[in-house]
Amino acid sequence: MASAATAAEEGTAQAAASDDQSSVPEVALPGSTGTVAAGKGSVVAGRIGVARPAERGAGAATKDLPTWLGELLGLIKPPPPGDAEKKPAKRHLTIIPFVSSSPVTGVGFGVAAAGTTQHGEAENTSLSTYSLSFTLTTQSQYALTNRHDLRFAGDDWGLTGMWRWTKWPSPTWGIGGNTPESAKSTMDYQLVRLYELVSRRLFGNLYAGAGYSFDWYFNVSNSGSASGQPTDFSTYPYGTGSTSLNSGPALSLVWDTRDSPVYPTRGIVADFNYTFFSSWLGSGTTWHNVYLDLRTYHQLAPWLVLALWTYGSFTFGHVPYLELASNGSDPNERAARGYIQGRHIGKSLLYGEAEFRFIIWQWLGAVAGVNVHSVTGSSGRGILGDKLHFEYWYPAVTGGLRLLIVRETRSNLCLDYGVGTQGQHGFYVSFNEAF
Repeated sequence: MASAATAAEEGTAQAAASDDQSSVPEVALPGSTGTVAAGKGSVVAGRIGVARPAERGAGAATKDLPTWLGELLGLIKPPPPGDAEKKPAKRHLTIIPFVSSSPVTGVGFGVAAAGTTQHGEAENTSLSTYSLSFTLTTQSQYALTNRHDLRFAGDDWGLTGMWRWTKWPSPTWGIGGNTPESAKSTMDYQLVRLYELVSRRLFGNLYAGAGYSFDWYFNVSNSGSASGQPTDFSTYPYGTGSTSLNSGPALSLVWDTRDSPVYPTRGIVADFNYTFFSSWLGSGTTWHNVYLDLRTYHQLAPWLVLALWTYGSFTFGHVPYLELASNGSDPNERAARGYIQGRHIGKSLLYGEAEFRFIIWQWLGAVAGVNVHSVTGSSGRGILGDKLHFEYWYPAVTGGLRLLIVRETRSNLCLDYGVGTQGQHGFYVSFNEAF
């Protein structure tokens, strides 16, 4: 992902509330908590089919919000007592218009079509997910994005991909963890991103994948800082021309035992991903990215789940500026809530998050959590941050509400607020959990 925070996660219609925060508001894949990371090819996708609604907690999922409202307004007739459990639909499509606002973007308008389908039996085949969204703002910013995660009979094969075309000016503060507000400048460019990965079950819950990643940045420019001092972009040696092309193969290895790809209550998912960009495939420079991701889920009570997440993104070689590791460049582009995406960038990044998720009543739930991140490239270690030196750490606290929208797939509408340091904070509206 562009380190200057080009586009927000394809699972979120996100409205940032802090000063000068901006993001691309988009709408989610309602059946998946994992997708493609920032052109670097992570695949953290659900491998188990539709989870049974009763697993959400005793009495917690008797009905979702649309059903409850329909019955309240007399539009839906309640089922007779003792009726058999409704069989989950094999196809589900949602079309959602949305509006967002921030000081940088002005007012943003968008529409998204997102859905799920099942290519096989629910007992052994994961949901396939897909979405198409378009966003346009009053500041002449736009983004058109398609994401898909297709799973086939028995989950032996999968196809995961993202196609994106966007023009999304966004702020950057330079490289490292201690960049001052006075270093802020604006990156402007257009981006065409294509990514596809084919995965194959090796045995049990272990999957291997191979694919291709293509990022083409063009019409790249930097506004310069308000102080008139040179920006890190202007002095950085790689990928700072008017165009930047990155093309290369990706390899992935995933272990996944979650009980649901949408709202996991137990299990683990571990992901190793390696992407290699080389001049012989058209890249402007030669560089590598290693992405390591671990997520665990623990059901502490029928109504309470503890979710833990840690990941690291490590780049090596002549990494273009717009491909440096940054907060928010995780697979779903939703890490570090409480900070603007790309507030901190460097050659490497470490991240951790813990979140309690609990059911309040039927279709209503809530979450509370903390997160922290750090990047290399700090003062005294050089602008390239070649050493794995994480000097500055940035914590945040988050909380929010959950509205159950699709009972059969555990799909939630998520309303979150995060508060970080340095005056950073944000309000986020999304479908499904960040991880």
